[in-house]
Amino acid sequence: MGLKHIFISHARQDVDIANKLATHLRDAGHDIMVDTHDLNLGANLIAFINESIANAYMIIILFSKHTPNAKWQMLEINSALWNEFEQSGAQCIVVRLDNISIPPLLGPKVYGNLDPGNSNSLRNLIEEICKSALPEKTSSSIVTEALASTSKNPFRHIRAEFFENRHDLIAKAFAPPDQLKVASLEDMKPCLLEGSRGTGKSMLLLSMRARIFLLRFQNKPNNYNIFGFYLKLTPGSLCNVGIAPDTYLNNSSVPSTKDEFAIARQISDLAYQEFIIQLIESLLSELEYCINQKLINCEPEQVKALSIEINSQLFNKEQMRFSSLDELLKNLAEKHRHIAEFIRRRFIYNEQIQVPVANLDLDAFKNVINTIRKSIPSFHNFRFLALLDEYENLSKIQQRIVNDLVKLGPPEFSVKIAKKLGSSDTFLTTIGQEIQETHDYTRIALVYDLEDNTQLKAYHNLLHDIVQNILRTENLKIIDINELLPKDESPEISDEKIKPEILKLCKVTNEEFDSWPQEKRSEKWVYYREAAIYRALLGGKGKHADKRFSGFEQLAFVSSGVIRYFLEILSVAYHLTYGSGLSDSKKIIFKSANQSRALQLVSQHYLTTLSRSVECYGETLKYFILDIGRCLKYKLLNHTSEPEAARLTIEDPERLETSEMDKLKTLLSIGIREGVFQTKEGFPAFKPKHTFDPQPSEFNICRIFAPVLEISPRLRWRTNVKCKYLLELLLPNKRAEALERLNNIVVKSTRESNQEKLKFPE
Repeated sequence: MGLKHIFISHARQDVDIANKLATHLRDAGHDIMVDTHDLNLGANLIAFINESIANAYMIIILFSKHTPNAKWQMLEINSALWNEFEQSGAQCIVVRLDNISIPPLLGPKVYGNLDPGNSNSLRNLIEEICKSALPEKTSSSIVTEALASTSKNPFRHIRAEFFENRHDLIAKAFAPPDQLKVASLEDMKPCLLEGSRGTGKSMLLLSMRARIFLLRFQNKPNNYNIFGFYLKLTPGSLCNVGIAPDTYLNNSSVPSTKDEFAIARQISDLAYQEFIIQLIESLLSELEYCINQKLINCEPEQVKALSIEINSQLFNKEQMRFSSLDELLKNLAEKHRHIAEFIRRRFIYNEQIQVPVANLDLDAFKNVINTIRKSIPSFHNFRFLALLDEYENLSKIQQRIVNDLVKLGPPEFSVKIAKKLGSSDTFLTTIGQEIQETHDYTRIALVYDLEDNTQLKAYHNLLHDIVQNILRTENLKIIDINELLPKDESPEISDEKIKPEILKLCKVTNEEFDSWPQEKRSEKWVYYREAAIYRALLGGKGKHADKRFSGFEQLAFVSSGVIRYFLEILSVAYHLTYGSGLSDSKKIIFKSANQSRALQLVSQHYLTTLSRSVECYGETLKYFILDIGRCLKYKLLNHTSEPEAARLTIEDPERLETSEMDKLKTLLSIGIREGVFQTKEGFPAFKPKHTFDPQPSEFNICRIFAPVLEISPRLRWRTNVKCKYLLELLLPNKRAEALERLNNIVVKSTRESNQEKLKFPE
């Protein structure tokens, strides 16, 4: 199910109207791509027009007084009409922009009139198009229904925030990843968890939270002695400084002036004080909850003594003696408010006011932990874990403070940090020492490399355990995951249709192929069979069939090592099978057709929502992926020996460090951060640690996009590209030319073998 898009045909003089119409159609929320191009680039656009019309779901012809003399639009109109009548292709509709006469052939296609200067006219036209000509339900609306909180869908609980007030559900449904990751989390050595969206960073941290961890093991004879307290990191009161705090650090180096140095020191100290308060609040809140819920045995007298002792350590002994954790937390909240108020008044209103009196530092926090150990006998051998989520939200100043905890926290406590893959960070600390990987902390990658057999097996085991826990929690019959997701073993394409494509890939005639030994024929058949299926499904004229995906192994593979993708596929498959209610049977099974349809919907949903889920660059990123996908699909259908080549390798990665490539590098970095791009190992391809770091050259589009792009998710061969060609895809006046150029490059061997002259030689 390639992305259904609308092609808007317009004269060059009507481009503003076309763009306005395109924007409103896109904002209407439908899964569409609207092509509006200035058609003055000459013959280079012929291939683009042919492809766009062939793949369009609908073609809107903006007919005006300029149309009869617009040669490129007239070419589009003729091609579109032929495609509709002869190829059973996209529906054509005509929107009149003025009172010019419509040719007889287009008369039956007139859909309505559009007054460019009348906003009501535009709105009414949009509503009519969306109501009568586009699908009633979009992929995103179906996915939203499947994940609705009111639904009885057992797989709807995917994100950690869904379990906000149901800690018991996390305890029941959580399945630990492979032992290496679990062991590192439970060890006292600090950890840095890295993963893109949906890889389970927050769920892993929350699983170590005391209120959840103790529930998970309360009925087991050997309870683990771990007490984790969770904190979602935010800029906090530093957002009221009025300017990015890092500005005062002069690009993370020494401030250039005395005033800047004083301000930087003040901001750093205030941030440190506020962060320590947040840590203590998180620790005491977790402790209070566990005591109240009887997860920890602690007598009222012990709680009172503990509260008094902590109060005397943190604040002046002359102050009121707080005899409960709740009172102590209220006092901490008041101190927190004082710091926030000072920052706001000092840096926004420039008031010269007294700095809040506070002596909260790392030693104070360690003293609180030691006091808990001494006051509560059962805590004597407990390991305390500070679980810090969304590290990428912090400024560099705040990241340095967190790094202090990594460097200096043990043995009193350990820090487990989760951050989004590919987001920026720093190795610096406030004490002048860098934190070092392996020496100070362990890095845990949460994206599984599914081409590595060991990681693939670990990912399969994790998904199996998650599904089993979900079925158990929802009181459904526990069945094997392969029974839940049966694979369709029937032939997707007949051998008669596959064979001609295999002959082309082997570059032999039917007689030559049949003369080969059976072993050689079988080897080539297996080697090229998947590519031949794609060609048979997608390469014909007119409408084509979707590639089928079913069975646990296939769905797990296309989920690309991201847990959320897999669970969303199951959620939609359940919705397609049983609706939003409970199934009639305790034993649920998803038919192959529903599995495949669910994957197609999820794939399309993630592509079409990029423009809404990624700020500023979402729309550009979406069209960049679409363009790359078109080239890879073209290679899949035309390359003579390496069709499944969705592994992109940049031949000249050093150019990414030049200023002219800033736009491309930024887009690639954002794509890594948002999980759109991956590398074979699951690590980021363009990791913005430091600008002087060497950058790897290979990146791949995440497999979840393969169905909607109609490319193979198997990364069998590389496709080499150069930076300048990728950059041209981001430039509107060069995009069409760049697409044709890339198509020529990716199947260069095919063109040369046919002795066809390249239009755009390298």
